[in-house]
Amino acid sequence: MKNLDKILILAISVFVAGVVTLNLYDQYSIDKTKLPIKLETHSRFQRWLSNLEDKGVDLEADRFTFLKDSNIYNTIWTSTVSIDDELSRKMYEDNMKVLLDYKESIKSPNEREIVNFTMSDRFGFSAKDVFFYGLREDRILRTKIANCYQHFTCNFHRGAFIDNHVFFIMELSQKAVPEEEFKGCELDEVCDYTFKVHLVDLNNNSRNIYESEVVRDTYTNLFKKL
Repeated sequence: MKNLDKILILAISVFVAGVVTLNLYDQYSIDKTKLPIKLETHSRFQRWLSNLEDKGVDLEADRFTFLKDSNIYNTIWTSTVSIDDELSRKMYEDNMKVLLDYKESIKSPNEREIVNFTMSDRFGFSAKDVFFYGLREDRILRTKIANCYQHFTCNFHRGAFIDNHVFFIMELSQKAVPEEEFKGCELDEVCDYTFKVHLVDLNNNSRNIYESEVVRDTYTNLFKKL
């Protein structure tokens, strides 16, 4: 088992190093001072803003600010499997069919990749996890993308692929504060909430989070407007 663990760690490390090196100057390089234009002008993002505005939640795209960044691949939550045999390919095809049945799944333009943000336990992930599953080159890649464990009142609710390598996911949760200052809110308690955009670049192994201005309301009321 130790040898298998070492092989897996090495495979993931090589995979990550390869995609990052090959795409160091990718066109979706992140300008951390504001939302990238490809995200801000995306039809699904604009539709999301309009939907909230129609329901009384006024958000401005140019008022989202950079919150933090992180890598997405790691040896705990990332796994890769070669698809060079019939059994692996069938597993991939079967899993894709199951994931496509979820309302909370978004599919890449090439239809080989899926991001799922269903708020229930599935595929070994918890109800507050977003995960990616898909075919990258000749390997099946499975990895956790984001979570909101800290919050009792939080959810991931919208998202879209910008291209086959870049996608975004929307989150509603309490305003980000230092962990020692965090105090959870009940469903019907008026608190400071923000909308967060997770912008993920698979090629560059990056997740950048942007946060909206504060919306003071109850989780129950905001959830109804999503």
